Amino acid sequence: MAACRNPQRIGEELFPPTPTRQDTLRIEGVRQVFLPPPSTKKAPFVFMGEAEDTFTGRWKAGWATSFALGGKDVKFFSQTLVAVDSVILELFIASAYGDFSVPMRVRVERLTQPLSNAQSYTTTATFSTDGQNLVLPGRDSLYFISLRPGGYRIPLDTNLGRSILTLPASALSGEEAFQQAFPGLYITAEPMVAGAKAAIYTIFPRSASTVLRIFYRERVQGQDAPQRYDFFVNDSCVWAYSLQRQSTNTLRDHLEQDTTLWAQQLLVAGGLPVGIQFEVSGWEALSRRPVLAARLIWFSDSVGDNSYSPFYPRPTSFVLYADTIEEAASAAWGFGDYTNASVIWELTQPIQEIALRRRLPPKHFYIWLSGRSYTLQRWLAAGLRSSHPPYLIVTSAEP
Repeated sequence: MAACRNPQRIGEELFPPTPTRQDTLRIEGVRQVFLPPPSTKKAPFVFMGEAEDTFTGRWKAGWATSFALGGKDVKFFSQTLVAVDSVILELFIASAYGDFSVPMRVRVERLTQPLSNAQSYTTTATFSTDGQNLVLPGRDSLYFISLRPGGYRIPLDTNLGRSILTLPASALSGEEAFQQAFPGLYITAEPMVAGAKAAIYTIFPRSASTVLRIFYRERVQGQDAPQRYDFFVNDSCVWAYSLQRQSTNTLRDHLEQDTTLWAQQLLVAGGLPVGIQFEVSGWEALSRRPVLAARLIWFSDSVGDNSYSPFYPRPTSFVLYADTIEEAASAAWGFGDYTNASVIWELTQPIQEIALRRRLPPKHFYIWLSGRSYTLQRWLAAGLRSSHPPYLIVTSAEP
């Protein structure tokens, strides 16, 4: 009855709070993992441009794609083609990495060889073109004061439109024949001032705003009739991009060549993916206890925190995988987010299953950026011997 003096403590003597304990599981065997060049064929996002990153070096990217005819036995005009008024390549630019306020010059060239469904295109792929820039003079600049996702229009030489509209009937019988006759385009962008720190743009190929449009006129019953035909990128198309890293004396290179650096700094980066592999020991401490909370806390390196800017933003999300370097949903342990100077993963449910012996402890864990092949962002993490080493803390209830 003494507890009645404080209404907030009524019943504590009859039902006392569950005693808890905290165990810190050890992080061991930390190492960098450098994946081979990934496949870019039919990637959901593609790159074009040039940018320079403090830790990963200078990047150069270009995108090659075929276009869909959109039907069988297509006829662009019934009687006479009068003129091609304009040809517009519109790209849906989803984001940019680097200084997008630096003016860049866009190049669009015709492919001379069709892209193959049977070939696996990696970031090291090269594409054959005729070397002729189709962008109209004075209309090739690409830069933004503030970047917003959306379509960007690039006017092209009208001769491209005429060559497509006047293809023989055999080339317009279906998608495969059309893409053999018109293999597609290769799109790149380079700084107008050589060596300038510009940007690499991310393009969404399957957007309705990524399209090749031809505006033309045909003669119908003695009068000119304006027409338009749109060529989209769909499942019948093949597209791929190249992404080459041109610097070889960056932190990324030093970490790859000198494993002693891993004790202090670790890199997680996209594009050509770099991740962290580690092990956890001390699972026996859980001993079938009910797990109330479990968190993996990994601190940032102070040097990395000073390198972010609006042009080189901090990554927004990290994914933790168990026992595989692949992006497998069944192996994902969840996403980590920034909290102050650290990334935190909430792992209560999988750790509870391990404590109850419903699953085996993983042999290895891997940390990657979310969408690791389609972003150039990076995170510099602290190593095991840094001033703030990572740890996995588990709060459990005493029996």
